[in-house]
Amino acid sequence: MAEWQYKVVALPRDVAVMKKVFGGPDPKDVVAGYLERIIEAEAQQGWEFYRIDTVNILEQPGCLGSLLGQKETLTAYNLVTFRKPRGA
Repeated sequence: MAEWQYKVVALPRDVAVMKKVFGGPDPKDVVAGYLERIIEAEAQQGWEFYRIDTVNILEQPGCLGSLLGQKETLTAYNLVTFRKPRGA
């Protein structure tokens, strides 16, 4: 069984950020093109695409926000995981 090392890259949450790198009118094409570029760039450095996950973070408001009635916010982050054999 091989030991792996992993690398995780967060995707921007805003399609407009991705358009700066990979333009296009259709949001799904922008996201696909952006992801393709990330995978290709990491593959050139020896990393193999492994998986995509979404991690949800629940953030509590600060003291002042709590006093003003702010509620906690849930933020989703999309993460791309790459791997390669340890020592490669």
